[in-house]
Amino acid sequence: MIRLSLRLRSFAAAVLALLFFIPLTAITLEKAFTNSLTQSMLEQLRVQNLTLISEFDMRNGKHDMPNQLFNDRLNIPGSGLYAFIKVNDQLVWQSLSTLNWLQQPDLQAPQIGEEIFIPEFMLLSDYFLFAYTAEFDDSDQFVPVSFFVIQDKRVFNQEREAFATTLWYWLGLVALLLLVLLLLSLNTALKPITKLIEQIKQAEAGEIERISQPYPPELEKLKNSINHLLDTEQQQRSRYKNSLSDLAHSLKTPLAVLSGVKSLPTTANEPLQQIDNIIQRQLKRAVAGAGSGWEQAEPVSPVAEKLVNAMKKVHSEKQLQYSVNVGDDCLFKGDKTDLMEILGNLLDNACKAANSRVAIQASLTETTLSLSVEDDGPGIASEFREELLHRGKRLDSYQEGQGIGMAVVSDLVSAYQGQLHISDSNLGGAKIEINFPVQFPSAH
Repeated sequence: MIRLSLRLRSFAAAVLALLFFIPLTAITLEKAFTNSLTQSMLEQLRVQNLTLISEFDMRNGKHDMPNQLFNDRLNIPGSGLYAFIKVNDQLVWQSLSTLNWLQQPDLQAPQIGEEIFIPEFMLLSDYFLFAYTAEFDDSDQFVPVSFFVIQDKRVFNQEREAFATTLWYWLGLVALLLLVLLLLSLNTALKPITKLIEQIKQAEAGEIERISQPYPPELEKLKNSINHLLDTEQQQRSRYKNSLSDLAHSLKTPLAVLSGVKSLPTTANEPLQQIDNIIQRQLKRAVAGAGSGWEQAEPVSPVAEKLVNAMKKVHSEKQLQYSVNVGDDCLFKGDKTDLMEILGNLLDNACKAANSRVAIQASLTETTLSLSVEDDGPGIASEFREELLHRGKRLDSYQEGQGIGMAVVSDLVSAYQGQLHISDSNLGGAKIEINFPVQFPSAH
């Protein structure tokens, strides 16, 4: 299912509304204009018909019409306005404007005292037709006389088309204006939501601890809920780490006392050391980042420099050369202690295995933070790499403690939904690379 943004949904709804409203408005106005124009034409033809009636005279069974009519258009051939007169349903007169007509129209006379108006009277082209039948006194009898006025629709159609063109042009401009106003209104209305989303992203990236900007009343409650969530999570994480730290100290003291008992058999020293290593490993695993999306982002470069300086002192006898290539934009989204634990173990292991050179690199993309540590030592055979990560097995090529340290690193990397790879280094030894997602998929 496609998820659309509120802005896009609102804009699409407005466009759909305009797609219905603008044509419907145009059709309604066009129809109203056509009806008004038709009614106006009816009134004009009615007046012209009355003019014909006023000019018509009948005496002794003969009709009489002046040579020049009051309406000049009826005197000009092909003017677009034509008139006919029927007496007792017989055509007795037609205007000079019909001189070019090759065929007489079929004219149906209305009843006496009634009129007919036909907006779509078809001849060679489209015409209006208005007819009225009146009675004239002729030798003490009344004779029905029908008057027909025919109007060409070309001018009418031109006016209607000009109106439609103007109407659609201005309605189009109005629609465009409405869309622009709608976009501005949407941007204004959704601006607080956009700011809230930006602050949530900043909190998720660890740039801020709480959402502080003021928002409209509708969003203020949401802001308070998010801040409450942030505070609650931070408090829970602090209590969790403090409790585990207390547990570690509680267990360390009895183990230290037990190890110091002189009467304890020497065979018990190794199991006690294993118990201590297991406790340390499980505690570090438990207090790892757990994939929280609200951790403060920690810069990698100062941590790397600090660890390299420490390694120079710890492994001073080996006279190692250290290469540090860490960008200032590289940020670890998690606990600083976890980052030091990961890099510290990797650097310590690399220094133990290296002959003369150790290199640490870090780079950041839109989706991934990559860390790698390399050395020029004997390397790690491919068949031993899985055992080193998952079982804590010590290898002959590395010093004591390598296996446990790597297993702790593996646990911490898993807690942050990262991926760890062991490969051959260009320096000649082993290369251990870790990729962390910039956005955590979900907490575990």
